[in-house]
Order: sequence, then structure tokens, then C-alpha cells
Amino acid sequence: MYFSETNQKLADGSGFIYVNDNNNFLITNWHNVTGLDPTTHKPLGAHGGTPDMLKLKLLVQTKPFIKWKSFGISLYENKEKQWIEHPVHKEKVDVIALKITTSILDDSLVRPINNNEFENFKLQVSDDVFILGFPYRLKGGGNFPIWKRGSVATEPDLELDGLPKLLVDTASRPGMSGSLVIYRRTGLHGLDNGMPTDETIIGNIQGFVGIYSGRIQGKSSHDAQLGIVWKASVIDEIIKSSE
Repeated sequence: MYFSETNQKLADGSGFIYVNDNNNFLITNWHNVTGLDPTTHKPLGAHGGTPDMLKLKLLVQTKPFIKWKSFGISLYENKEKQWIEHPVHKEKVDVIALKITTSILDDSLVRPINNNEFENFKLQVSDDVFILGFPYRLKGGGNFPIWKRGSVATEPDLELDGLPKLLVDTASRPGMSGSLVIYRRTGLHGLDNGMPTDETIIGNIQGFVGIYSGRIQGKSSHDAQLGIVWKASVIDEIIKSSE
């Protein structure tokens, strides 16, 4: 996140691309694009600055060598915010969708997350999840993300605080806000009362869980070590509210 007039970097964050009706959106956190705590509305950074531009580093070439390119996206046009918030809960759901031009993706090899094939099995408490982001600006080679492991810590079917979120047990760090969260499970899947059916799968499965937005804050970084994940369903709710 940047202040464009001085090209000053204000913060780092994560995000991913999502497609809806042939329109592409960057999905990330509300606090990333505003620089504000969504509960208190106080500045998150000691600098107190508000970003007005994002810079994305996207993969544009894999052969004969890997190449990345930086793309700038304005957050405001004529002082009007360009992102979409949740139609009911607004910033209380710490997720936004920012429409991006087709030309940006045409110049890159990035694939929208919902163009991947995910299994449609029900998420369960204790499932392993992976948070794909950039803790402390660390990268997994090039500009690929770090896969940070966690586990589902609350009942996925329930809402917490009346909001569409769940908690995961993980020791996350700054730079992971807006990260994609997926689950992975190995074994026998789709049993009915312990018995296999025509839909039973043996092996590895994975599914799209949602969007990570940071830890529950305690007195130290070691307290609780629980992170907040907004359910994937909020993305379509946000995008459809602008139609």
C-alpha cells in the first residue's frame, strides 16, 4: 500500500484474484486499503498515513526464466473509493473487492482462485488449513507466497459475533492480511455414516476456505495465536451488491 504523491510505502499485505461474470477483482482486507482498524477506525501504522494506491507484483513469464512485473492500482477516483464493501456489515467484515482492468491480467499469468478445481466437501473442525501470504515480507522464492500452516479452531457452520467468520489456530505475522486460505485433507472423504458412497474419494482433497485478516490481539504475539478467516461466501455477497 502506497501514498502515490511521494511513492511512499505505508504497509505490506496480501491478496488474490477472483472472477465474477468475466470481471476480475482483487480481494484483500478493508484495513489494507484504508490503513485503519475496522473496529476502532484508528490508524494502524505509526505514520498515520492513508494509502491511495496499491502495487501488485504479478507473474508475467516462466520461460526461459521467471519474470515478475509491478502494476499500480488507484484506490480512489475523483476522491471516491473504488473498492466494494460488504452490503450489510460494511467494514465489520474486513474484506473488500477491487475491480481490476482486463489489461493487467492479460499481461500476466495470474489465475483467479475460483478458476481452480476445488472439492466441495464440508470443512470440519481440526482440518489443516494453509494461509498463503508474506509474513514479515518473506517470500517463497521470487514473489511466490509462504504457505503457513494452521488448523480450523471453531465450528465452520457457525457465525462468530454474528459475522461470517471462523477462527484458525496459527501463529501468523504482519504481511499476511488478505491472504488466501485453503484446506487440505488426506484420507477417505465423503463417507455416509462411516460407509463409502458413489461420491467417496480416497487421497488428497483441497478447498477454498476464505480470506485471512490477522490475529486476535492479546498482550503479546504469543497470546492465543488465533487468526480470523472470513468465509469465502462473503466475496460473492460483496461483488453482487454492486450490480
